[in-house]
Amino acid sequence: MKTVPHPADLDDIQGLVYSGWGDHPYAGYLFASLGDPQRSRAWLDAIRRRVTPASVDKRAAGGRLQLALSPHGLRKLGVPDEVRAALPQEATVGMAARARILGDDEPTGWELGRDNELDVLVMVFARDPDERLAMLAETRDALHEAGARVRDAELSGQLEGREHFGFADGISQPFLAGLEQRARGGEPPIATGEILLGYRNAYGKLPSSPRWDGFDLGHNGTYLVFRKLHQDVAAFWSYVAARARELAPDPAASAELTEVLAAKLVGRWKSGASLVLAPDHDDPAYATPERINAFAYLERDPRGLRCPISSHVRRANPRDARGGSAKDSLAVVNRHRILRRGRSYGPRLADDAALAGRDDHQPRGLYFISLQASIARGFEFIQQTWLSNPGFNGLFSEPDPIMGNGDGTAEVTIPMSPVRLRLANVPSVVTVLGGGYFFLPSLAALARIATPRRAA
Repeated sequence: MKTVPHPADLDDIQGLVYSGWGDHPYAGYLFASLGDPQRSRAWLDAIRRRVTPASVDKRAAGGRLQLALSPHGLRKLGVPDEVRAALPQEATVGMAARARILGDDEPTGWELGRDNELDVLVMVFARDPDERLAMLAETRDALHEAGARVRDAELSGQLEGREHFGFADGISQPFLAGLEQRARGGEPPIATGEILLGYRNAYGKLPSSPRWDGFDLGHNGTYLVFRKLHQDVAAFWSYVAARARELAPDPAASAELTEVLAAKLVGRWKSGASLVLAPDHDDPAYATPERINAFAYLERDPRGLRCPISSHVRRANPRDARGGSAKDSLAVVNRHRILRRGRSYGPRLADDAALAGRDDHQPRGLYFISLQASIARGFEFIQQTWLSNPGFNGLFSEPDPIMGNGDGTAEVTIPMSPVRLRLANVPSVVTVLGGGYFFLPSLAALARIATPRRAA
């Protein structure tokens, strides 16, 4: 039973597992519904040869391509029912059917996936916009030739390392052994089986994996969650600015307090520096790669006086302060880690417009993408138990103000000395526009799916 991938496995694992392709700042996502099984398998057999493995030289020219298939898509490609029955139930029924569990609005208004119709997700990553468009056009033409129905491409903005609210993004990731040999500060190593099928997980067991005539279809693969999220930047910043003016009428003081209140809701400063390390003001010295995650909560900030317990990042990753001892907390938290590979989309809203609440009504937000060996124990647990749960870690009626506040009536407690601050009616600032659950197969599994009948 392997605990980490061997070098040869890196030729089989899709590169997205080990890289968000940050050196390819332009991403595009193409969704399709497949048609005729034979033509679809021919398409898959051709495109699988272009899928980028984890072993690729990061300096190599050209774009990067990754491929995921939904359980519905696997059926259309001829994967037998008994094989697909071994897939996770949450993946089989689809994200829309799990809306109530996730705390989402009814999927009737979703742009993506409301009818579980997304069979294929092709992800391209390019160094310039022209390269991205060429890769998408080639992929779209091939899908059309195979008889598939192809949606308009979802295009990210240029990767800047910040999401639309203005905060550094994608900075808290677990360390997955296999490619790099050393974790950076604050990146806890997690069991490979928490992300990849075919390896021991945090319980020392192999994750459940679909098998096909003795072939382990899941080995070196993982499950991918895709969600399109709209961000209401004007609602977020105008709310904290209004509360700051109520508390500090002086313009200079209220401007400073606006930044503080925003950071208290998120749990970090705009630079990415943690409130635990820089409790009073943003300090980029704590946003370096070696220091940005090198902190814990229990010793320095057990009551949330620096970083509120209700803040987004503290809920998404409670670290050593979930409950009990630091060791026990970290052991539990590391059973619920995910790799995030998201990108932002849409134009930036100017700061002055956001603070004044002047929304330009342009589509903007985040393509949330996560990888995990168990969707239920990874993404769904975090969303349901930590983000949407109003009773998280001893709180009362306080869902995550960023990702769990669906109805816009949440309250947020900001512990302070001598008197705490309580923010009422925090608006809903993130809306789910759809998505789906997918299987991200290994390159060997893609070949097996493309050629379901083996030669005698």
